[in-house]
Order: sequence, then C-alpha cells, then structure tokens
Amino acid sequence: MRKVVRKKGQVWIETVIYTLIGLTIIGIVMAAALPKINSKKDELVVAQSIEALRNIDAKIRDAQKVAGNRRIIDLEIKRGKFIIDMEKDTISWIMDSRFQYSEVGVPISLGWLNVTTREGDPWEIEIKTEYSADLRYEIGDIGNKQLDISPTAYKFSIENREDFFGNSIIDFIVS
Repeated sequence: MRKVVRKKGQVWIETVIYTLIGLTIIGIVMAAALPKINSKKDELVVAQSIEALRNIDAKIRDAQKVAGNRRIIDLEIKRGKFIIDMEKDTISWIMDSRFQYSEVGVPISLGWLNVTTREGDPWEIEIKTEYSADLRYEIGDIGNKQLDISPTAYKFSIENREDFFGNSIIDFIVS
C-alpha cells in the first residue's frame, strides 16, 4: 500500500513542476514577443493616421477648387491629437508610438504630407501638411485648435470661402 501512495505523491509533484516550467517558458516568450506585438500595433495606427490625414487633405484640396465648395469629414481620433494651426496654416497629427517610423528628426515626404519622428520614450510621430490657403476654425483666424481623443467621431465640414482678393479661406465648422 505504501508504494502506491508514494507514486501518487510523486505524480502530483511532477505535475506541479512541469506546469511551472511550462508557465515560465510561456512567460519568457511573452516577455520577448510583447514589445514586437505592440510595435506592430503602433505601426498600423500610424499608417491609419496617415491615411486619415490624406483623406482630409484630399477633401481640402478638392474644396479649394471653387469658392463656396463644402465637404463633410468624419474624423475618429483614437490616439494622439489633431491640431489645426491657423497662424502657420498647417494641419498636424501628433501621437506617441512604440514604433520608430523614420530616423529621428528627419522628415519623410509622402506627397503633401511630412512625417517626422522625434526622440522620446515612446517615440513622438508628427504627420503634418501645409496649405497656401488661410485655415480657420469656426471663422476664427488666430491660434491653434486641438482635437483630442474621443469615443465618438468628430463631424465637421470644410468650406472654401474666398476673400475680396480671391484668396482661399478654408473654414472648419464643427457639426
């Protein structure tokens, strides 16, 4: 009878030891793989933000063609901040990322857009575009307007209003 009891105890000890070894191996693999997984996620977020800014840029350039032209935009901001700089006539999207998009401080040109990576932990990615038109937010013409993370999409229209001299004024109006 004693031999059976020893074997049962030995089986339980072996089961616990093998389980602990397995969990340790899974933990080591996860510790090594998790940063890469997070970096890939951030890479996708940066790519989606670039695409969203390209769509906005296309609508602005389309609206610039004719005075009174209006376009509607739905903008989801899940990460970072969207900035309309009315003094410099630029639009930028700035976000923190564990993915280094480019060499630090060197802007990458993607058509009308420039993407710049800045030093930090995590990296700071700025996607920016400049306009020859006068940008305004709800008819205001000075300062910055910053749109932050929101659970719902921002809905606004872009309207081309020309001044007396025929210069384009692009006005962002929140719906």
